[in-house]
Amino acid sequence: MYRLRIHHRQLWPFVAAGALCAAAAGCQQKMADQPSYKPLVESTFFEDGKSARDLPAGTVARGHLRVNNALYTGRTTDLADIDEQAEAVAEKSGGHSEKTPGGFDENAAFVTDFPIPVTESVIEHGRNRYMIYCVVCHDALGTGRGKIVERGYTAPPSYHIDRLRNGAVGRLFAVVSEGYGAMPSYGSQIPPEDRWAIIAYVRALQLSQHFPAEKLTDEMREQLRKAPELPTASEVLGPKEQVR
Repeated sequence: MYRLRIHHRQLWPFVAAGALCAAAAGCQQKMADQPSYKPLVESTFFEDGKSARDLPAGTVARGHLRVNNALYTGRTTDLADIDEQAEAVAEKSGGHSEKTPGGFDENAAFVTDFPIPVTESVIEHGRNRYMIYCVVCHDALGTGRGKIVERGYTAPPSYHIDRLRNGAVGRLFAVVSEGYGAMPSYGSQIPPEDRWAIIAYVRALQLSQHFPAEKLTDEMREQLRKAPELPTASEVLGPKEQVR
């Protein structure tokens, strides 16, 4: 019978590994149970009872310095100024609000020109984004009869009514960004530049249904002659829908 003999020098790697594991376990426990506040936990140290400190006034997150008001809001002025203008109009008009006839012009505070260059690639990108986010409600033609509307969701107005065709592009951008009526906000889902690309495509979509015949080139007339017959927005909507 043989006895296994291990020299003490052969044991030190195992002893060292055991000590490191013990130290790591202790360190891990201290890191997991550190004396820091959990989010939204009450604090007795601060007078307001909140552990989270309010950000200093004017704090801007990295990469979110938005000094171009037109690009990020679609407006020509701040919201506070718009509210003051609306209140002034309401006082002069005997209580009319900005949403009532004779009250505050809904397009007055919005930009009428695109704050980004509108190119063919921008419009094509806008079409792609439109087909992802918008078509389910507004349908491919923009008449407001998308698939979820067919299933009972509130129908949006057609893009081809005069009020939206003649409205400021900034207002369309603000509606996409902030929501309006039954339409939710897409500000957190679609970047600003993509929202503007969508508005550019909507403008192209509107123009496709109301393009002046006298401005058609010979090439466009030939393409139109060869194209299959498709219903127009007027034919799809009917006369009643056109005045919404």
